[in-house]
Amino acid sequence: MKFNRLHIVPLLLLLFVAGCNNNTTDTKGPAKQTPTEIPELPYVLEGDYTPEVGVMLKVLMGNDTCFVMVDSLDDDTMHGHYYHIVAGSDSVHCESFEHDRHWRDRRKDATVYIYQEPNYTPEEDALYRRPIYRVKIDHDIEYGQALGFWCSKPGTEEDSYLEIIIDGLANSISRTTQSLTMDVYRPVDSTNQRHPLLMLLHGGAFYVGDKQDSCIRGLCRYFASTGYVTVSANYRLGFLPLKGEIERAGYMALQDAHAAMRYLVDHAESYGIDTSLIFVGGASAGAITALNLAFMRDANRPSSVNGRGQRNLGTIASSGNSSKATFTIKGVANMWGAINSLSMLNNNKCAIISFHGDKDMIVPYDIGYPFSDISRKIGKIMFEKMYGSAQIDLRASENGMHSKLYTYNGEGHSLHRHADGSWNQANWKSIRDRMILFFHDEISGPQPKIVADSNDRRHYYLDLNTVKDVRWHISGGFILKVDGGDIWVVWKEEEPNHQIKVTGKNERGFGFNLTTTRE
Repeated sequence: MKFNRLHIVPLLLLLFVAGCNNNTTDTKGPAKQTPTEIPELPYVLEGDYTPEVGVMLKVLMGNDTCFVMVDSLDDDTMHGHYYHIVAGSDSVHCESFEHDRHWRDRRKDATVYIYQEPNYTPEEDALYRRPIYRVKIDHDIEYGQALGFWCSKPGTEEDSYLEIIIDGLANSISRTTQSLTMDVYRPVDSTNQRHPLLMLLHGGAFYVGDKQDSCIRGLCRYFASTGYVTVSANYRLGFLPLKGEIERAGYMALQDAHAAMRYLVDHAESYGIDTSLIFVGGASAGAITALNLAFMRDANRPSSVNGRGQRNLGTIASSGNSSKATFTIKGVANMWGAINSLSMLNNNKCAIISFHGDKDMIVPYDIGYPFSDISRKIGKIMFEKMYGSAQIDLRASENGMHSKLYTYNGEGHSLHRHADGSWNQANWKSIRDRMILFFHDEISGPQPKIVADSNDRRHYYLDLNTVKDVRWHISGGFILKVDGGDIWVVWKEEEPNHQIKVTGKNERGFGFNLTTTRE
């Protein structure tokens, strides 16, 4: 049945008297109808009523479906518009109608219900994304002891190298037993739920720095306020100005980071840590250590740690404390760090997010030697070649790992500071927010996508069948049917924008909000 201006009249009449018998009716009473949401059984209009102006109705008569609205109504005339669904088409166009007062005297049978889309409220998942907790800090927790020069020295790589070395040499005569400590930042949570763990390590060229570093401290506090248990750990610093000594210092930092993580796993219950969700990160030397913690294994240890006239430093897990705990790193935040061997990335499939300035002269962005700002020759003498964030991201992507690199064009080392040493709030905030989203993706699990059905132009669906609490919304059309993660729609031809939105929760209970536009 093709709809036109003549055919719409009986359709409208049946709409307004559906369910009535052949007796005289009083059409001045209120409509006995209640708004319903899609999807549900159609509501059949019944009783005596006056139709309501401005209400969109979906009318089913035989095999025909039509969306109808009365725009004006008085004792003599009725004006309105309608959209007729044509078989095989995903578009509808608007037609107008006008009828005289005789509409009151006619009645036909039809199934009619008020068209009203489902309630649509986007999921607002603040957990692990936005600050929602107060933060409690436990300072100076000892996680182990080890032989070394020192574990804390104010300063950064940007300080005068000569001043740093001269100051350090006076304390590099002999190693003593060092107390290895950490600060633990915890969300104040009365639910006793377990939280992801994020351990962050300061930079300082394995020579200077402290767990109270402003960049690391700020990240720890912020992540804890979103729901993480966060840790800033001190590790052993200092070395004699010899190539092997610098390498050994980096290895001892790795041993300490490993000891700190073992300690946290052993105390997971008291700190409220979910040991299946462990993340690490750091800046500069701290990023090198974090990457080594995630990917270096004993088979990858540098040869300098095995002795050659010096103390054998042992295995990665042999120092700091006696804990035998094991752990798996789920993700790494690499802030202007590097590694000595790309083959180490084969040891773990964890996710990596990297931040690096492409003009970094202290830690190479691509491939090179550290501290090339002093002298390229000295860099080659003192250090092994290193692979920076560009190479890490490239190899990780080739390995099928979740990797994301943010390159800060034209910028150098320590992106959280300007060239003059002042705080770079914009960079620090961008790093923080990108880390939050990246790690949230790792925690929340698979997210669905909206797919257009190639066999049915009206049909769209979510590609995961484990979603729940699904709610749909469209702009520029009508919803014909909703069935969980499936929706059928038709689009108004006169509307310039055709869009579908959907919200819900995935299998882990994390919310998603998706949007697609009709192609």
